[in-house]
Amino acid sequence: MTMKEETQLEPAGRADGSWWNDENLKQVDAVVVILGCTLAAKTYRTQQQRLLDVLNRSFVANSHRIGKEFLPLREVEAFFSTGEQESLASTHVNKSSILFVAERSGGQRDRGGIPEAEANLLRTKTAVSARVDIPPYILFGKMHADLHQGLVHVIDGDGVFLPMTDVFISPPLPTGEYKFSFVAINKHQIVRVEDS
Repeated sequence: MTMKEETQLEPAGRADGSWWNDENLKQVDAVVVILGCTLAAKTYRTQQQRLLDVLNRSFVANSHRIGKEFLPLREVEAFFSTGEQESLASTHVNKSSILFVAERSGGQRDRGGIPEAEANLLRTKTAVSARVDIPPYILFGKMHADLHQGLVHVIDGDGVFLPMTDVFISPPLPTGEYKFSFVAINKHQIVRVEDS
């Protein structure tokens, strides 16, 4: 079989494996924290999703579902707890091992782009100040509960990753960062949550 015939057998958009070139994807600059390592990298979402949606579900690129159990990362700077640092072209992180993902930019959909009918379905939320212990880190910020609900309802919700806004992280991450507007927290890695 010739090279030309082999190429014709591969599905459209997948010939070089570059699923990240799908024009419907948007890059998200994020910091992914796992035990013993912090990864500053690019991940992806579709135009209709938020970073939180990708973490709790997956996304479709070039007609293939991506990121159901593993979060794909590209252009990775890995900071290890040993003090070592490494650059990687790409890696995939098991979602269950993620402590939290801090968004640097681009992960949340612009509310201005939401169609009017969908905007009317948005629920009013109440900000609840919280302290979240995920050793070796403590996160201070706001979680968002439906009206007449509190922190107990937020942490017992359906999603594995919980949204937190206006977040301060102690101690600072190996990247030197400690303040983020949005962080998605893996609730299975939380040791303790309390009203702050």
